Amino acid sequence: MSVMPQTVLAVSVSIPPETVFNIGPLQVTDTMVSAFVTMLALVLFALVVRIFFIPRWRKDDEHVSGFRLFIEAMVNIFDSSAREQNGNYGGFVGPFYFALAGFIALGTLMELTGMRPPTSDLNAGLALGLMSFVLIAFFGFHKKKARRLLHYCNPINVISDVVVPFSLALRLFGSVFSGYIIMHLIYSLPVYLNIALPAVGSVIFTLFHALIQSYIFMFLSMSFIGEAIE
Repeated sequence: MSVMPQTVLAVSVSIPPETVFNIGPLQVTDTMVSAFVTMLALVLFALVVRIFFIPRWRKDDEHVSGFRLFIEAMVNIFDSSAREQNGNYGGFVGPFYFALAGFIALGTLMELTGMRPPTSDLNAGLALGLMSFVLIAFFGFHKKKARRLLHYCNPINVISDVVVPFSLALRLFGSVFSGYIIMHLIYSLPVYLNIALPAVGSVIFTLFHALIQSYIFMFLSMSFIGEAIE
């Protein structure tokens, strides 16, 4: 009787982020490093666009390039969505979630460089969720003033509002971390299976994942703000 050879995939992925180095009592993890790299890249990108590209576009409105169309399309998507769902508050909500979506998308793409995505850390998701929670409460009270307190007379409303940052954080963490694990499984496949699968997996679980997760987080957050100011 012939016995089929069995392939065992050994993948070691820690749910908590791993410590890279210490700064005194502060433990710097791999997700903190990738988060810093992501924020630095976003700031540099914004400065380059603002200093070198926008003045040129203002001087020559007829000059159209693919990069300009991409930037204008992204701005229009977030601006129109924010004004449609959040009305007069869209002028602040749109740019704010444009920045958060950029962080989520680029942070997820950090996986392509071999770094662990910052959003695969639950702490990062909680930070983003808490920022959305603060905005929801602030705009709700700013629009309705004291009438907003009537919303909390119902215990169900209190529970639903408190759950918002945790639901946003857990959904983002679960989605990004699961894709991170799947890519590790793909990279651990035998050589004869590890030729084209990483390229396909990167498109599905990294590139597409980065775009869809940033859009979902933005859309859900704007929807919660819209409900608070109704």
